[in-house]
Amino acid sequence: MKRLLSVLLCIATAASACVAFTACDKQKDDASAAGADIEKVDVIDGGWSPAESPEVTDDLFALFEKAAVPDSVCVPVAYLESQVVAGTNHLALCKVTSGETPDGDETYALATLYEDPDGNAEVTSIIKSDLSAKYPEGDDIWMETASPALTDDAKSALDKACETLAGVEYTPVALLATMYRQISPGKVFRILCESRAAVPDAASEYVIIDVSASYPDGKAEISDTYGFDGAKAAEIANPVVEYGAMADSLEKAEDAVGFEIAYPESIVAENYVVINGELLEIDFEGGYIRKAKGADDVSGDYNGYASVYQKDICDISVTLKGDGDKVMLAVWTYGGHTYCIGITEGVSEAEMTSYVGAIK
Repeated sequence: MKRLLSVLLCIATAASACVAFTACDKQKDDASAAGADIEKVDVIDGGWSPAESPEVTDDLFALFEKAAVPDSVCVPVAYLESQVVAGTNHLALCKVTSGETPDGDETYALATLYEDPDGNAEVTSIIKSDLSAKYPEGDDIWMETASPALTDDAKSALDKACETLAGVEYTPVALLATMYRQISPGKVFRILCESRAAVPDAASEYVIIDVSASYPDGKAEISDTYGFDGAKAAEIANPVVEYGAMADSLEKAEDAVGFEIAYPESIVAENYVVINGELLEIDFEGGYIRKAKGADDVSGDYNGYASVYQKDICDISVTLKGDGDKVMLAVWTYGGHTYCIGITEGVSEAEMTSYVGAIK
């Protein structure tokens, strides 16, 4: 799936994983709803403060080892927040194994640990995700990170995937694992993020996202999202719907957006994609075509091209962008819709002109 999330107009994910804000307080308190049979400790509520680093210290490990968790093994992998009360509350992302042996089911969870003034520790809340923390073996190799600190290539991939993301903001917190794809060159970065709807006074939520980066083209997209309320967030509010390239795929995609699209017969579609019910994308080898209502640029391509100029094609003013004698991108509006076609390797101006003329 190519460039799917570069212009997402998505809504906030439905996962209830917020901890630092009002909507998160219920998560911390409602342990039984998340499957944890743990009594709460009465403490005086204070403000939660983000951790300076997601690194898990020896002291925090020792606290979790000291704290008895009924029928589970709870191992911190990233330190998230603290709260000074009559003692201290610590919030961490943990691997939680059902049962008291490493052979049980293992999931990621948000765990709150209370440390009293005497140094005693108790896990007071466990909010599980439905994401397994055990990585299967296969052609695609998952490698857990030795440190939760975000690497440069993971940050670069996330920035690229969120370049023009609207409607929701992702702030990276910790890198959990990296998958090295063997069949299609690239990596998938599993990152714990704070997710916040791009509206005033929106609460934040913790979510885990998978960011797929392909090489050598440098493209990246958010391929999956997981929340901490027992439901997979991507299945609740995923704004991207792929229809494939079957005989009726285009018709289904057109029905979803409420308009039709025509494109050159020489282009062989590999996938029809609808984003947020508003944008129709046609993926083909080496490029993509997009159409949406309105006049906004939906290309998602903000590269600094050496050549940017206007050309009238079929009495329509088209912006052409490229390098040298190659045109990589064409953007235009017509009849209440905005269009673009992007070709990674670029084509001649004449060839791009013929493509533009055939797209309706």
